[in-house]
Amino acid sequence: MTAHILVIDNDEAVVQELQPALVEEGFRIEHTIAGLNAIRSVLLDQPDVVILGLAALDADWQFCRRLITFLDAPLLLLLDTNNELDLVQGLELGADDCMRKPILTLELIARVRALLRRSTSRPSWRGRSYFVDQGLVIDLTRREVWLDDRPVALTPTEFKFLSCLTAHVGEVLSHERLMLHVWGTECPGWRDAIKLYIHHLRQKLEQDPSQPQRIMTRRGRGYVFQRLAQGELERLTPRHLL
Repeated sequence: MTAHILVIDNDEAVVQELQPALVEEGFRIEHTIAGLNAIRSVLLDQPDVVILGLAALDADWQFCRRLITFLDAPLLLLLDTNNELDLVQGLELGADDCMRKPILTLELIARVRALLRRSTSRPSWRGRSYFVDQGLVIDLTRREVWLDDRPVALTPTEFKFLSCLTAHVGEVLSHERLMLHVWGTECPGWRDAIKLYIHHLRQKLEQDPSQPQRIMTRRGRGYVFQRLAQGELERLTPRHLL
């Protein structure tokens, strides 16, 4: 089976330099830039190896930190600096290998093949599940939420409401159904509590909480989660798309 290599780099020249040699060796190459599109490529396409260029890294390595949390594939960093701190930083964050520029294509191919051989023994997160919608990424297993490349802190109860709504995209959920999902039984003041939690979610997830686009009220019926990205996969699981 042809190995799929995802190259994440904001420098097009690097990709043009690497791609011919990798294709000649029989690899299938995909290129994207840093950001949400790269995360989506990791989740949707399941690459066998990810090559991350230093031009795609921000000053505090935040994108690299986030990328690694979603990876089920070995990560090779391309560093265009002799700074030992960058090398140490990359390895400590979880990169499997690092190379310094100028990149020797024969060495790169050898390192990619070595990573592919070792990857068969890597622990997999194929039991993890995700919800993705135009800037919003929810890791339903780790209970983590990201919006426009930034982490969103939710309380356990807020996450329960959000996971219930996103599990039924486009379906109006009654107050009673939400109450049973979150608390399991009726409790004093539960209707007002639901309104409060919905308000909190809108404050954290909506661009304009007073004019929500995702979490909509259906007066007299309940609440519904509307996707902003039409046709986008609602829920993702590694190796298996639902």
